[in-house]
Amino acid sequence: MIKILYIFFKKADTVFDWISKICAVISGSIIVGMALMITAGVINRSFIGFIWLFVEEWGSLALVPLSYLAFGYTMRQGRHLKMDLVFNKLPPKGQTILCIFCAVFSIVCLTYMVGFALARIDYIVVRGVLSSGPMQTPLLPFAAAMLVGICLFLVDVCFYLIHKVIELRVGPGGDVNAT
Repeated sequence: MIKILYIFFKKADTVFDWISKICAVISGSIIVGMALMITAGVINRSFIGFIWLFVEEWGSLALVPLSYLAFGYTMRQGRHLKMDLVFNKLPPKGQTILCIFCAVFSIVCLTYMVGFALARIDYIVVRGVLSSGPMQTPLLPFAAAMLVGICLFLVDVCFYLIHKVIELRVGPGGDVNAT
């Protein structure tokens, strides 16, 4: 039974790994789009003397999907900031236990954030909220990107937790099939 669950877990983890990579590509595309938009706005203002009002507003709004969609990929690649002064002094089993504790705490926080994101979407939809900038951009796509990013990050942290629990049970680099 454990082997079947492990195989299912590995397949699901592979699927979510691809989803995280797709979100990273979307985030990278947003960075490129922002850079081009801001550069074009600066050139336009410098040489033509005309100011595009949307550049600042859309550049600021683009930071939301850019950030949230990249969280899961960043964690999967091990690129988040690490404060490992104490962590490195622990024995391997202690490191794994600390990772499990941090993952559980993160799951609790991310679950709260999912609720907050859902409430934000509800607020935006019910009131028809637009940005306060001159373009009056609808905020629903940005709130939806925030919700999707948090949910994907939550799933990635859950997979990380499962990896660490398996590591605690069978040891680092151990084979689950041997148990």
